[in-house]
Amino acid sequence: MKSSRAKVAKPMNKTKRTRKLSPLIVIPLITITLFVLAATTYKIVEIIITGQKDTFPTLEISLKDVPIEQIDAGTKDIKYPGNTVTITANNKTATYDDVEIKGRGNFTWAQLKKPYQIKFSEKTDLFNKGATKKWVLLADYLDETHLRNDTAFYLADLLNENYNYQGNPVELYIDNNYRGLYYIVKKIGTDKAGVNLKNDDGILVELDNHYGELDGCSYDSKGNCFVEKDIINEDYSISAMEDFISSINSLHEASVKKDFESVKRVIDVDSFAKYYLLNEFTINPDAYSSSFYMYKDGRDSKIYAGPVWDFDIALGNEYWKTDGIDSNDIQSPFKTMVFKDHLDLTTSYVSSISTIIYDLMDIPEFEQRVKEIYQGTLSGKGDEILDYIRSQAEYIKPAVLRDQERWKLKTNFDEEVDYLIDWVAKRYDHFEQTYGANSEKSINQNQAPESPQPSQE
Repeated sequence: MKSSRAKVAKPMNKTKRTRKLSPLIVIPLITITLFVLAATTYKIVEIIITGQKDTFPTLEISLKDVPIEQIDAGTKDIKYPGNTVTITANNKTATYDDVEIKGRGNFTWAQLKKPYQIKFSEKTDLFNKGATKKWVLLADYLDETHLRNDTAFYLADLLNENYNYQGNPVELYIDNNYRGLYYIVKKIGTDKAGVNLKNDDGILVELDNHYGELDGCSYDSKGNCFVEKDIINEDYSISAMEDFISSINSLHEASVKKDFESVKRVIDVDSFAKYYLLNEFTINPDAYSSSFYMYKDGRDSKIYAGPVWDFDIALGNEYWKTDGIDSNDIQSPFKTMVFKDHLDLTTSYVSSISTIIYDLMDIPEFEQRVKEIYQGTLSGKGDEILDYIRSQAEYIKPAVLRDQERWKLKTNFDEEVDYLIDWVAKRYDHFEQTYGANSEKSINQNQAPESPQPSQE
């Protein structure tokens, strides 16, 4: 059944009737008129049409000066201030003025359904996720389940990640135009709701070998591009980045020598082990080339990995394809990402991958710590993970169907969810065998099953 969500009734102008009507007609007309008058309010129309708006969170943006078409057609970096945001959830409504909106993302900004960033005039706590000014509206246009980012953040919570960026699904309206299902989440930053750095030279960086040159790269000894994403005090920007690059180079040197004691002096081992486990579990194609965040809270601090980010094409997403990568291999739940002999550095995509995690996983003590953390966090929680995915799928399904209607998508949501659940179940079994208490071999001694080969017929 088609949803009527995308076709919203407009307020109707009342007209006087001068002709007398019989009582048999008047009573039904009064009933209909009361219905129409109620429906002239946009929110009431939505409740009547869908039965969902009173239960599913919505975020409505009223733009001040420009239509959304102009924002979508421009560069993501243009900022549009002075807008109004209204959020409705759990039968409560809150309105915020003077909100800035802009585009966000790189590859995702080029898609039909756009992601956005909104910035409040003061720190605002949405959905009990912590107070911060900047929030991101992820479109999840490349993820037909709308579950992959949320599932990955749920896994990060199970792993006891230092900073959890799990968000909340909302349906977005811009100037009374339904824009579909979005996932609202805090923007990664250095405030108290994010990476809570204390020192003036505390810095948050991103390893971004795909798009980093757009923002200006600082290169390490292996040619990896690091971009400053946030810093406590801009006066320390240059020196803090120089110190970070120096520490990364020290990490490279210690890792190649398999000198674990020196590695421990440079990085927080547990944060890197958790980063690896999450991105390994989700087989995240972006993990070691882009969206790899790290931070350092001053010159005397170690480097910490995280917060984790960007999982829309992970978890077996069949959308993801690129030259030089066997899609059967990268999407297989039996794949192990850090086998160096799987890397063909002559291909354009794979040559952008940083070997930071690959080198660390060659160190027996680091590998052992990975197993210990897995066994203390994710092990034994397979049913819990699958139940979470099922419950979230049931919760967002009505909104997903409205989103599909809005963007003319033909995907079978139930089939996509079944595929995701099956993939995660198989992946979890593989993890239990590889990292669980009964695993005996070194991870790098295990051999992943060969990828299915295409038929020769």
